[in-house]
Amino acid sequence: MEESVINYAKLRELREPVKCCYKISDTDVDCLMRILDAGKPMDADEVSKTMGLSKTTVETSLKRLMELGLVQRKRLDGRKIGRPKFLYFITQDFPMKVRIDLDNCVKRISSITI
Repeated sequence: MEESVINYAKLRELREPVKCCYKISDTDVDCLMRILDAGKPMDADEVSKTMGLSKTTVETSLKRLMELGLVQRKRLDGRKIGRPKFLYFITQDFPMKVRIDLDNCVKRISSITI
């Protein structure tokens, strides 16, 4: 990775390394890619419809992506009844974070002796 920052198009090429480095599932990566492709915040309903998966499955992946610091969420105000609704979006430092994390992952792997 020679660039100082990974762009989103480059990240699509790095799907498998991202999956391996973060130890996430195909569904997790797909959720991440859907939000990247949208270029705007999305709620869990939107993501689940575009993926053809249940909202519960998507919310589980989004939670995992938030724990990893790849995705953030913002609560939509105005709902007084029912569960709160959230918009999910890519973190501001996302490209740099992925670059650093992938570099560290490569270093850990290359330090293993067999």
